[in-house]
Amino acid sequence: MNETQVLLTNARVIDCTGAPPRSGQAVLLRGKRIAAVGAEAAVRRDLPPETPVIDLAGKTLLPGFIDCHVHIMWNPDPTAPPQRMSSVPVRGLGYWNSRGLLYALTACRLTLEAGFTTIQDMMAPNDQIFALRDALAAGEFSGPRLLASGMCITHTGGHGTEMLNGQDVAYIADGPDEVFKAVRQQLNAGADLIKIMGGTRPALSAPYRGRPGYTVEEMQPAIEEAHRAGVRVAAHAHSDTQGIKNCIQAGVDSVEHGFPLDEEGATWMIERGTFLVPTLSVNPAALEAIARGIWTYKGSEAHVQRMADMAPKTIELAHRLGVQIAFGTDAAMPLVMHGGNAREFELLVDYGLTPMEALLTATRNAAQNLHLDDQLGTIEAGKIADLVVVDGDPLADIRLLQNLDRIKLVFKDGQAVVSRL
Repeated sequence: MNETQVLLTNARVIDCTGAPPRSGQAVLLRGKRIAAVGAEAAVRRDLPPETPVIDLAGKTLLPGFIDCHVHIMWNPDPTAPPQRMSSVPVRGLGYWNSRGLLYALTACRLTLEAGFTTIQDMMAPNDQIFALRDALAAGEFSGPRLLASGMCITHTGGHGTEMLNGQDVAYIADGPDEVFKAVRQQLNAGADLIKIMGGTRPALSAPYRGRPGYTVEEMQPAIEEAHRAGVRVAAHAHSDTQGIKNCIQAGVDSVEHGFPLDEEGATWMIERGTFLVPTLSVNPAALEAIARGIWTYKGSEAHVQRMADMAPKTIELAHRLGVQIAFGTDAAMPLVMHGGNAREFELLVDYGLTPMEALLTATRNAAQNLHLDDQLGTIEAGKIADLVVVDGDPLADIRLLQNLDRIKLVFKDGQAVVSRL
């Protein structure tokens, strides 16, 4: 059976391998993969004359973007109707989780339309998020490729328990044996990764705001068990430097949020290959929500400002020392909108990365963080054809990626799933 071929011509390619942009390039898509990249004459050689051609007319071609930290089932609009656990008629968890799953279909479409072809969900009810993942993989709905942690693992009083006491989004596990068992439960449930609330008690809720969470001794055996199964571990960790370092020392693969990071912690991350997923978008969005009077974590306003002050210093340190940074937004935190993911690029540049380095966080680096770099993250022959066509030069103005009118085409698995030509 012959695979469908499409030739993209006259492109300015930023392949995100670390190479500089190349103009006048052609990219051949065959089936779901990139078959060839190079000068048009060479790529066209031996192609059937009837091969469909899309002339990109000097537009910029990039790998599909990857967001390593979202909550796709949650609505980020604090003014939307709240999820009540009971009303008249009585509605319980099953009803609200079903509503969340239906909302996620809209959120997936918005995210894909913004050029994000792969996302990683970082806490949700197991059944709903894994059903969504599998339905998207089967092509039953339009949306990004989805990896999911499902339920997180947290300790008594830990982050995640403040949301209806955890219920179906958090395993409460204390001590090495319970944490170890919780990891095995999530592995058995089919999680793509383990999320552990390792570094911080509920940062936005009294009475433990910003204090360390798990100890190294509680986390380490469980993390080793996940790694034996070939599954990554991501740690929610911020607001307390020692809590962040506990997670690094215990062996997590990525630190989510990660501020304030100190030099010792950054050095450990470099030595161990631990990724930082800083989710910078949360801070300005939270400050906006506070200013508008729609902030949903009352009493934490001063701490939000402290985190906003910590974040630029952490990025400067991580960038200067060479910590690997992967792109994540925490989309669904108040006013961190699904489909608005590209705001994170601007913040990364504001805090010291070059536009090219910012692009790499959402392409090559993010694919490495997800252990998908043999398939995604760069424009190279043999890789899956997840691509974004942009009208303009994001290296000259990274903010243009926030303008959906400039996102002209999005390819996922070699198919044009978004077109604004």
